Amino acid sequence: MTLPTSSLLGAADRLLNPPPDTASTLTPGLRSRAAAVLLRLALDETLDAFWGGVSPAMTRNGRSRMLCLQWYVRPSVARRWHTTWSALSAACHHHTYELPPTPSEVRAWHQDVAELLRVLPSARI
Repeated sequence: MTLPTSSLLGAADRLLNPPPDTASTLTPGLRSRAAAVLLRLALDETLDAFWGGVSPAMTRNGRSRMLCLQWYVRPSVARRWHTTWSALSAACHHHTYELPPTPSEVRAWHQDVAELLRVLPSARI
């Protein structure tokens, strides 16, 4: 079962901007990483929906569905999609020698994801 992308974006927003009266046991770094996971999931779900309408077999092709995107949407949208997805993917993976993404970095990615989810349906060539 998948959540609607609006729910994923909302959950990421709540992680990045918790209400001031809530006691939080999560550190800002953990909140940022969790929000990045939700944002990447929203991108993946939207890309699956896009390919479901174009070529349903592409929903099972992993990374190639993102690489082929440049032939089906405007190049600027495909580049931005790949850049944002790659940054979120790197932020989702924990490495002991790297700091987690900062909340401001993830907020910027949140804006990018929201914009990409808005423009993808109308970006077809």
